Amino acid sequence: MSNWLVFALFILSGISTFFVASRLSVFGDAVKEKSRASSTFMGAIIGIAISLPELTSSVTAIIIDSPDLAVGNLIGSNLFNIMGLAIFDIVYRRYQILTHATVESKLYGWLVILMTLIVMLGLTFTLPTHIFHISYTAIATILIYFIGSKLINDRTEYKGRKVKREDKNKKYSEYTYKQVLFHFIVSAVLIMIIGSVLTITAERISAITGIGASFIGAFLVAISTSLPDAVSVGTALKLRNFNLGISSLLGSNAFNLMILAITDLMYFKGNLLQGTSPANILTGAASILFILLIIFSITRRKAKPWTYLWPSFLIIASYFVTTYFVFQIK
Repeated sequence: MSNWLVFALFILSGISTFFVASRLSVFGDAVKEKSRASSTFMGAIIGIAISLPELTSSVTAIIIDSPDLAVGNLIGSNLFNIMGLAIFDIVYRRYQILTHATVESKLYGWLVILMTLIVMLGLTFTLPTHIFHISYTAIATILIYFIGSKLINDRTEYKGRKVKREDKNKKYSEYTYKQVLFHFIVSAVLIMIIGSVLTITAERISAITGIGASFIGAFLVAISTSLPDAVSVGTALKLRNFNLGISSLLGSNAFNLMILAITDLMYFKGNLLQGTSPANILTGAASILFILLIIFSITRRKAKPWTYLWPSFLIIASYFVTTYFVFQIK
């Protein structure tokens, strides 16, 4: 395959990921509306489906034996998500959206920080023993995700998630259940194919250019797979549903780290985290700093416009600084 074709396929698959994942989200919501299955079950299915771009890209990365790409994609997605939230915070500055977030968003922020610290521990140190090929880091990350999510859901109640039945029924009235299910399945299959193409071409670009796979995963692939999340959050914010947008994004970051642990379970050649570049530690540390700044903005009361915005400006500036340093680590 010629170099120009590799770059063309990467760009095309990145653009396609955005559009197909957006349609997947729409028809996932439609399936949830029309399905007779329980809301909890359908919510889990939709959550997994919306995370298919990150999941598919990382699973493909370990199939082609590129652990750097798998880890960089998921940690980089979290970094990009928070940077996107900072941009939205500036766009909707007159509403000071982060001050509208409830304790639920703060708790999800602390959950993401704890999970990221565990991943960074796995990236930094080699633990003496594992259970078969599975690292203790992966086991701890999965357990903390499920325990933390349950505790957060038990302690908080966000009324903004409750939508009147009559309003929901009108939303997709032009489609039958079979139609939305068909579109949902087709979109899911397409996103898996596109995600595989995106990852394979990203690995080839890393080899062609000599740029580290960590940088390719943390920024190029991560941005491509995270854009649908950004659109979803932007839609919630546009509807003035500020806490829903913020908590959904932080919840997505927690789920990305759980995907990383699942990817480790599927990597039979050893400990996934031990085969990656130190650049991922820098990306993880930056994401923790970003979330701490978000938690700070959530915690404080309303401030003067430019005083309020300094954490968001700092996040955006730090994102590009992190990009530069990760690029320098080959």
